[in-house]
Amino acid sequence: MIRVLVQVAPDLDSETPHELSAREIRKLARASLAGYAGDGHVTVRLVGEAESRELNRNWRGINRPTNVLAFSADPATGEIGDIAICLPLLRAEAAARETEPGAHLAHLVVHGCLHLAGLDHDRPHEARAMEALESELLARSGWRDPWAGERA
Repeated sequence: MIRVLVQVAPDLDSETPHELSAREIRKLARASLAGYAGDGHVTVRLVGEAESRELNRNWRGINRPTNVLAFSADPATGEIGDIAICLPLLRAEAAARETEPGAHLAHLVVHGCLHLAGLDHDRPHEARAMEALESELLARSGWRDPWAGERA
């Protein structure tokens, strides 16, 4: 069984409604990892810009916040990994793309889980494969294709 813990960083306004419920996030994460991970634990943490910047700087050497970070763990320990999603950046990106923040959060949860599963998008063929899988997983969960407007 894949166990998913959803955390909200304390610097995020607790009165601000979040785009998806913890239940929805857990369901997406489990569905995304089902073919790739056995039993284990995943944490999905919604963070602010300061925490995202710090994580990105410490782990990737990039001194700015980013929308999603995935940190794989050793499955032998029962840990699959952690995902950090920057909620303020997610909201800004959703507004710029004229999409619902919940749909963008669903996409980033799936994207982060696929990174935990070992997929990447550094090369064009990897990016196409990962995008296709994201589209498929999101469609199965009732979300629209985030890449539909970018495909010819």
